[in-house]
Amino acid sequence: MTDIKISIKNLCVKFDNKQVLRNLNLDVFESESLSIIGESGSGKSVLARCISGLMNFNSGFIGVEDFENIKSLNQNKLNEHTSKFGILFQNAALLDSLNIEDNLRCSNPKIDLRKILNEVSLSKKILGKFPSEISVGAQKRIGLARAILKNPEVLILDEPTTGLDPLLSNQINILIRDIVKKKKITAITITHDMSSVNEYGQKVAFLKNGKIEWYGNAKKIYNVRNKELKDFINGVI
Repeated sequence: MTDIKISIKNLCVKFDNKQVLRNLNLDVFESESLSIIGESGSGKSVLARCISGLMNFNSGFIGVEDFENIKSLNQNKLNEHTSKFGILFQNAALLDSLNIEDNLRCSNPKIDLRKILNEVSLSKKILGKFPSEISVGAQKRIGLARAILKNPEVLILDEPTTGLDPLLSNQINILIRDIVKKKKITAITITHDMSSVNEYGQKVAFLKNGKIEWYGNAKKIYNVRNKELKDFINGVI
């Protein structure tokens, strides 16, 4: 039986008078690819930021491996927690004032540039260019390279295909699938794009009104009877 990598219990997040996450419960398993789906505003990105330690939560429990609640960690232990995660942000979050080489080296000065570029299928010719001089697809690949260059235990992918046409989306999905499989990494993908789920998702958690409305095997998602999930898949919501 696969071990639990991340355990989340009764997680609550509230902004002013808006309850974003409501007593949410979820387990993420070792070396498994979990897709978290749901309409805009359902709390997907908030959940990912809480898991990685980038955002505080009001109450509940999030534990990684040793299952010590990250809410109780001191700053040193919290830094150790966040170092376990690699994150591909929705807009790649590259620094415009730095060229591609410096964008990568600022995260890891000792990086083997040739190796990391090979992993995301890019040529070293791109290193001297600035983010504004490369395509959105190439920016995504560099963002992914930066996310994996420290060999994280968990990879969080926030809307990895946003802003890409279907062809580029397919290329990025296949790239992510191959990297996750090769590195046997635990992956959490925040997405509204079912093509990402279809390509490399193993488990799916569907968020609705701040809770997990449905959780199960990605291969069974099109056969479920849950109306809200069906409406989401069919683009009704």
